[in-house]
Amino acid sequence: MKRRLQWTGIVAGLAALIAAVTYTVWIGVLSRQEQADPSTERVLVLADGRRLPLEQPGVTPAAPAATVPMITPAIPDAAVSLTTVAATPAPAPVLLPPERLMIPRIDVDWPVTLADVDHLPAFRGVGWLFGSAFPGMPGNMVLFGHLGGQYATFTRLHELRQGDDVLVRTQAGLHHYRVLLSYETTPDDVTAMAPTGTPIATLITCSGPWIPEQQTNERRLIVVAEYVATMP
Repeated sequence: MKRRLQWTGIVAGLAALIAAVTYTVWIGVLSRQEQADPSTERVLVLADGRRLPLEQPGVTPAAPAATVPMITPAIPDAAVSLTTVAATPAPAPVLLPPERLMIPRIDVDWPVTLADVDHLPAFRGVGWLFGSAFPGMPGNMVLFGHLGGQYATFTRLHELRQGDDVLVRTQAGLHHYRVLLSYETTPDDVTAMAPTGTPIATLITCSGPWIPEQQTNERRLIVVAEYVATMP
């Protein structure tokens, strides 16, 4: 019995030795095969049959392509030449006095002369109030005329209606105005002669009955015309 156990141990030892030698030899064969053919596929076989390739020894993965940075080229500051151009000043307006007043509707066509409220022309003409606006210019151009007598010029001024033409001639051309309104007021009311920001013409004459004690008429007739244009 003792001898049988000894033989059994010897056989088991020999079997283990043979298995170890066989494994060593097989590993060597595989190693030499891989060195001879590095492209031999090495895979990991999963339980479900899928085969996953393993990294081959000695093969360096290709480096990823270098990322090319997006560089916006610097744009040099443009050389800007700023040339200061002197503005051409607008020509100064030509201030010319009125020479003649024409109102076609009432057949007015009279010369104009400089005057004031107390001294109207001593001839058949129209007075241009000293200090009032020039024809065609911003402001109130005030013109006086007698209602009656030997120097009468505005006898029919009351016939004017809105839209009627009033023409004032100067050496530069013909200034066109158009009647806006007319009204009567008292002799001491001077608001009609006040300056304005817009170009207008104010025509003034007497109205109403004559008052001998005051040597004047009872009222004043005012006609206001707006500036339209200047024609050569």
